[in-house]
Amino acid sequence: MQSTTNSSTPSMAVMYAFYPMVIIAGFVQLLAPSTIHMIMKHFNLKAGTVGIIPLIYFTGMMISAVVITHLIKKLSVKQLMSSGAIIVSVSLLAASQSHSYFIFALLFFLTGFGNGIMIILPGIYATNQYSEKSAQLQSIIFSFIALGFVVGPVFPGIVSYLQLSWRWCFAFPGLLILPGIIPIILAKHEPIDHTEKLTFRIVKEIISFDRKFFFLIVIAVIIAAGSSTGLLTWLVTFLEIKRGTPLGMAHVVLATLGVASVAGRLIWGRVSSKITVYHTLLFIVPISAALVFFAPLPETTIVNIILFFIATIFLSGINPLFLSAASVYPKSLSSSAYTVLFISISIGGMLIPFGIGQVFQYAGAEVAISSISILLVIVIGALLLVKKEIPVIKHLHQNPLP
Repeated sequence: MQSTTNSSTPSMAVMYAFYPMVIIAGFVQLLAPSTIHMIMKHFNLKAGTVGIIPLIYFTGMMISAVVITHLIKKLSVKQLMSSGAIIVSVSLLAASQSHSYFIFALLFFLTGFGNGIMIILPGIYATNQYSEKSAQLQSIIFSFIALGFVVGPVFPGIVSYLQLSWRWCFAFPGLLILPGIIPIILAKHEPIDHTEKLTFRIVKEIISFDRKFFFLIVIAVIIAAGSSTGLLTWLVTFLEIKRGTPLGMAHVVLATLGVASVAGRLIWGRVSSKITVYHTLLFIVPISAALVFFAPLPETTIVNIILFFIATIFLSGINPLFLSAASVYPKSLSSSAYTVLFISISIGGMLIPFGIGQVFQYAGAEVAISSISILLVIVIGALLLVKKEIPVIKHLHQNPLP
């Protein structure tokens, strides 16, 4: 029988080297939501058309998630993180000079590819090296990403308020990301060993481990991730078009949602260690659905903002807790399982914000935002079908793996 934990757990201090880069990755991830109205104006696009930018970005992330499993044994953590940072830096600097929407979109694909490496690798490392603390570590990693969500909208907001060129929104993080490589270079990370490349054979093994558990979790992750990304993507446009907020103010609101994300992920990471991940999800998803439904309906902007803030505290805890499900699998499969779940997040980020953009254009802003709650109801259904977390030992007895 294979153990799912390490015989000797490495120092937690090496995780700290990831966090500055993860913050910057969060900054980059919110570039599309923070600048989508600027892109619409500059390239003369409608909401339904510019909604393809998140789809392109998350396509890049999804492909990087597949590629990284083939590179983990060939390249070190240091080399992979540095490569991701350089790809993001070059693509953002090039995008800031782009005069063609087609070229801009292509560069945003590369941005998603590089940023995907910087986001997924710390999660894979935590799953591989600290499986027993996976839920808490995933919440911490995503909390640092959320810190980037705080910083990310502020800079485009300043650019918008000062009426500077939108190009600064991409050039600045392109330069900022380079110093983030320094802690990675200085750290001494353990090799990510006992992992398998993500192939059809490995996916079949992951599925056969527990077919029902796998498909329900994947469906839930796709929908939950897409829902949260959709909210962030269209919030600034909603506030500026439907509520008439001054230039830059909607970006400040988006930054405050980053604060809510940090708080929420830290809170639910701690709560899950007390009452289990499953019961935490069963508590926060229905509340998220209700708050997201009602948040855009009041005609008073301050009420909208307060409801969005509270909703984000609950909504932000969902993805990290779902990702921690990878620790249920044996160590040889856990990194690949984490990658599959991360790909599911990317698929949700690709498809759902684009769909919400279509609803935004044809049915109105309030309907578009409120419709996210319907998606979260599906997540609740998936959770109820799972019914309870599957104990690792039970799995190992029922499905012994080499």
